[in-house]
Amino acid sequence: MASFGLMILTVLILLVMIFFHAAVFLDFFRPSVLQVQLLGVHVTLLGVLIVLAFDEFSGFGFTIGLAGLITGLIGSFREPNETKSNHS
Repeated sequence: MASFGLMILTVLILLVMIFFHAAVFLDFFRPSVLQVQLLGVHVTLLGVLIVLAFDEFSGFGFTIGLAGLITGLIGSFREPNETKSNHS
């Protein structure tokens, strides 16, 4: 039963990450570079926690950690948001 729960959690986290990157790419919202990096760190730490807690299900934790690592790296190489100045 734990395997099914971890599989659902992994799929849910991967879907949320895909939707997050799609929303950033399509400019639905503009998080700062630090916010994207912190999201990546938190997801990576969740993956590490799953790897340490469940020995036989380390693949799920590795997948979640890899998604967090990719998110953090993408956040590191993004251009920072420019401040909008009003020239009126």
